[in-house]
Amino acid sequence: MEFRGLGFVPLFIALWCTAWVVVSYTLTVIYGHAPLLMYISQTGNYYPENITFKIGFLGMSNATLVLMLLQYNFILLHAEAFGARQPMIQRILLAMGITSCIGTAVMSVFETDFYPVTHRVGAFCAFACGCVYNLWQAILLYEVPGIRRAICHIRMVSSAMAFIGVITFIGCRVSVYTKLCTEDYEKIIEIISISTEWLMLLLILIQLVTCFQPMQHLSLTVSRKGYTICKRENQDSAV
Repeated sequence: MEFRGLGFVPLFIALWCTAWVVVSYTLTVIYGHAPLLMYISQTGNYYPENITFKIGFLGMSNATLVLMLLQYNFILLHAEAFGARQPMIQRILLAMGITSCIGTAVMSVFETDFYPVTHRVGAFCAFACGCVYNLWQAILLYEVPGIRRAICHIRMVSSAMAFIGVITFIGCRVSVYTKLCTEDYEKIIEIISISTEWLMLLLILIQLVTCFQPMQHLSLTVSRKGYTICKRENQDSAV
């Protein structure tokens, strides 16, 4: 069985992520478990929205891991456009990507209200490692032949903004936990933190959409002997 063009993978992840976030947020508001302006993690603290929260995050974690493996193969298949050290760098980035996916899974299983430390460690690994991974891959995309400049620019801007968002979010949370900000400014810091988290989610969705064209350049062949990922022969129809 052959799949010519794997652009459906990032689109599926984007639709999956949007669906479970909307459902979890709606249920949380309906049952009054959190205010309208809430952290994403607050949609997973209570029943029944914690079910969609866990299923959504775990599904996203596994699907994102598949996408990262495809991106790893995608870059290696275009290794001639990069230096000799690129395979080693890609292994390091893949390790960071796997760490991000594990952090996402941990964040979904351990609710913030009941396991705050574990949840925050998982969230830090998910956001920090994921943003570094996406930013580096966005830089490399400029060197890959056949990719539209507009796609490269959108992915770079969204990845850079997400990276800045992570730094802003971590800075806000540290200032609250360590009491560096006064009580008068704590509410403002909370609003900035929540807004930044939702903005990062939007940027992740944009990055997923920009992965469509690059993944269309891949072909997947599955047989009893295993699977093979290669460049798609008909590049014109993949763009």
